[in-house]
Order: sequence, then C-alpha cells, then structure tokens
Amino acid sequence: MLCVTMLLSSCSQNEPKKEVALPTVPPDTVVVSWSVISRSPDRRSMHVVLDSARELITTTRSSTGTMMSVTRTVSEDDYAKLVGSLRGLECCSLSSTSKERSEPGEAKPQLEINFGDVKCDIELWDREWREGRARECGFAFARIHGNGFVPDPPVDEPSP
Repeated sequence: MLCVTMLLSSCSQNEPKKEVALPTVPPDTVVVSWSVISRSPDRRSMHVVLDSARELITTTRSSTGTMMSVTRTVSEDDYAKLVGSLRGLECCSLSSTSKERSEPGEAKPQLEINFGDVKCDIELWDREWREGRARECGFAFARIHGNGFVPDPPVDEPSP
C-alpha cells in the first residue's frame, strides 16, 4: 500500500518580526510629540502627543482660533513600527542648518522623542523638515497621527 502525505503551505511568507526596543519609560510618559505653532493667523497650529500607553492626543487650533482635540489608541503593531522607524532613522541626530528664518513667518516645528534610553528635542525650520532624513522622521510620525506634518507650503505665506 502506498501512502502519500501532502503538506500545504500558505502562499504568503511569514516574515519574522523585527525585534524593536520599545520605550522603557514610566506609564503615561510622552514618548513622541510633534508641535507646529504657526506664526501666521491664517494657518492652523497643532500639537500631537503619543504616550507610553499608546494613547494619541491630537490638538489643533484652526486659523479662526477654534480648538479641537481628538484622542485614540494606537495599535501595538503601529506603535512598534513607529518606534523602530524613529530609532532606525536616528532622528535624534538631526540638527538645524540655519539660525535664521528664510521667510518672515516661517514656523519651527518640534519633534520630541523619549524612549528612555534615547531622548531629544529637535527643532527645525519648515523647509528643513521637508528634506532628506528629517522628512522621513516627520512622516514616520505623521503616518500614525494622520494630521499632516509640516505647515502647508508656501511657508507661512497667505494663500493666493
């Protein structure tokens, strides 16, 4: 008697998860925050905070002065991806290339990171956040909060 055994495997490969060193901070500690304080009255400002419990709070002030705050929980997977991205991009090593504004109303958005073992505050001009690794760091967090990442171009100038 002939016995045949077939093993079926999935069509998609299961990639091993990368081990990410998650933040080692006390509960309710801010892990990542993004602040854009507009210097122009016709543009919105925003402050986004992600804490160690994965709670994301987005607060915006519209150009008319209306304040709005939204809170939600980020998934464990998205949290780990964000931390891995910010670590991998070495965002804390970014530094400003200019002490002066290129436009009179240019904002200086700030990214703060606190992973316990790594902690930094990065302030760059709008134009600096639009280039290279700084852009990748900004977009890594913007993908999580979904509220944009640098003030809309043109930099702090009124819309035509």
